[in-house]
Amino acid sequence: MKSKAEFILIVSLISAFGLLASDIYVPAMPLMAAFFKVSVWQIQQSIALYLCVLALTQIVYGPLSDHFGRRRLLLGGIVLYLIGSVLCAAAASFDHFLVGRCIQALGAASGLVIGRALISDRFPKHEAAKIYNIVYPLVSLSPALAPAIGGYLTSALSWRWNFIFVALFACLPLLLVAFRLKETPPSHAPGKRIAFLSGLSELLRHRTFMLYTTVVCAIYSAWFVYLTQSTFVFHSLGLSEDQAGWLYIPLTCGIFFGNIISKKLLDRIAYDHIVGLGVACFVAGGTVFAVSAWLGQASTVLVIGPMALVSLANGSSLSLAVSGAVASNPRRAASASGLVGFFQIGSAALSTALVSLLFGTSYKVLAFAILGFALLALVAIVFLLGAQKGQPALAAGTTK
Repeated sequence: MKSKAEFILIVSLISAFGLLASDIYVPAMPLMAAFFKVSVWQIQQSIALYLCVLALTQIVYGPLSDHFGRRRLLLGGIVLYLIGSVLCAAAASFDHFLVGRCIQALGAASGLVIGRALISDRFPKHEAAKIYNIVYPLVSLSPALAPAIGGYLTSALSWRWNFIFVALFACLPLLLVAFRLKETPPSHAPGKRIAFLSGLSELLRHRTFMLYTTVVCAIYSAWFVYLTQSTFVFHSLGLSEDQAGWLYIPLTCGIFFGNIISKKLLDRIAYDHIVGLGVACFVAGGTVFAVSAWLGQASTVLVIGPMALVSLANGSSLSLAVSGAVASNPRRAASASGLVGFFQIGSAALSTALVSLLFGTSYKVLAFAILGFALLALVAIVFLLGAQKGQPALAAGTTK
């Protein structure tokens, strides 16, 4: 690889393709439920299933990548993703569709884990945080932009083109990894056992890792509960699939704005204080949601407005917290990447499934769920800042 720009492009693409597929078909879910003759909650669970497989597989990719190197696993993962995408596009039944989603998620996990690990391989801790601040908002944009793309494809062609599109998109990172990415030397001698459990248990006992990870889980869970709930809220407000798809675009502005602010602040104030500012926006958005729901108000503005505040946390706190978690133990960068990815995606899957299954779909459910996740992130950042009190400002991941 000849330049940092090329490296950032490759890492962005391999990190984004899996999340692009996670929710591109959100605007099409009512149509797909009718096509497959399943209930609304069942089609919602297809996102939860994808996220569950995506989460569990990351635990495996992390130690394997530390042990054997990055490139070969990544190529195999992208090929699996392509196969799964084609199966989803061709599915004639809901069961076949779910099989395709599982295979798609098995492959997608490789890009998420190895993308984060590649950054830690190449850059020192503070520089890695700056790279994350470029890459991760681009990755965060993929699930934000995906419903807009999916809404257009569904209206213009059919829901199947959502999966054809993501398969074609994955061809670009496949070619770049095959011809432009060098293999990373394995971190263990040949024949040595892969330290799955010991590496993961070490990270689970790491206080800073767990606090950063809690912030990540809270923000990401809120985001995916919004994605699965909002499409039906918009539908109840009389909006078409195409109109609903475009309403996800304003949230990208919040992600970009949060990223720009956090990047400018990195060299000026303490790292964890920047994370705290993003969490404050998260709590503000959750509070506006909850007050509106309590007063019985529901409108397009009262969905998009508070969620734009939440998206500020997505663009700032989420990326920095992921960077801090991965860099908290440099000896186990890919294992840390896999574990934080497991918690991030797994919590989103569990939250998405439980909220829909236990409480149904409504503006009130959406509002109070987001407030709950915001308060969880607030508790984590209070403990994180308390642990750093009296210490000098540190680069990402230098805290213990």
